[in-house]
Amino acid sequence: MSERKNGYSSQVQNVYNYRIKKYAVQALKDLALLAQKLPEDQQAEIFNRENMYELLKALFKLDLKLKQNKELLGKKRRRLLPLCHDIIMMLDDNNFAYLVAPIHWEVMVNEGGHLAFLKAVYYRSLISPEDEERKLKE
Repeated sequence: MSERKNGYSSQVQNVYNYRIKKYAVQALKDLALLAQKLPEDQQAEIFNRENMYELLKALFKLDLKLKQNKELLGKKRRRLLPLCHDIIMMLDDNNFAYLVAPIHWEVMVNEGGHLAFLKAVYYRSLISPEDEERKLKE
């Protein structure tokens, strides 16, 4: 989006910004469809850490300077907290944790407590795939 398109009227700028937002929403829907339908090897080419990191960082990184702008901070909180909740709930799902982190899932089932399955996914993310394969064979 362009805050200032020099030489263009504010009406043209508004139309441009409206279209960009509309295209972005459609692109997100298209990405969701790809994530649902593509085979895993093709998903790995698109939805990997390298490609996703900048988007996630841009969505969730807040600057401490926001403390000075209470109104903007409030807007960001109202937008981000529901997203954070939904993501945490998806990662804290029993089936998801079992499939992604089976060893840690078993430990967390026995431990129980708040967000146990999210912890299983988190702890699994700390070890290499090779270490996990070795532990699964033991």
